[in-house]
Amino acid sequence: MRKLLVACCLLAGLGGTVQAQSIRVGIGFSAGMDVPIGQEDQKSGSLFGFRARLKLLPAIALEPNLFFTKYGQPSPQDIPDYDLPGSKITAYGVDATLGAKIGGTGVKPFGILGVGHYTVKREEADQKFSEIGWSAGLGLEIGITSVVGLDFRGKLVVIPVEGGDSKKAASVTGGLNYYFGN
Repeated sequence: MRKLLVACCLLAGLGGTVQAQSIRVGIGFSAGMDVPIGQEDQKSGSLFGFRARLKLLPAIALEPNLFFTKYGQPSPQDIPDYDLPGSKITAYGVDATLGAKIGGTGVKPFGILGVGHYTVKREEADQKFSEIGWSAGLGLEIGITSVVGLDFRGKLVVIPVEGGDSKKAASVTGGLNYYFGN
């Protein structure tokens, strides 16, 4: 499954270079907060990442991405005698944005559907696992100029874990996109 995800990312990147005359390409970064849902051993943490945006159709774009999350440690009131810091997550994947054109000025809302490879580590407890997960959410880009846009997103991320359970988190980010090409 990991090979399939990497192949999709590479094909998306090659598609942008082969059709550079007719496709708009963008790069972006964002930072924000990741809030665990139903995980008492984690507290909200920071999130930052990078993405490329590749226009497929007027209202559909692919976004290969790389994100890093560091959760906080729960307080003693939440879990007494618990002294492990929160997990660190490295994620790479591909999101499809539905509904917003790439580049240009104005307010552009969009939907997000994605798949990614998530590596979750908690070194102090010698815990590490990697899984394919999914995400869905909503976003809003505000085009300041035809090549620069402010990007705001909210996503639900679900990472399956052993035993049929899953780690869930809500992420809220803000960032900047820069576009080039035709």
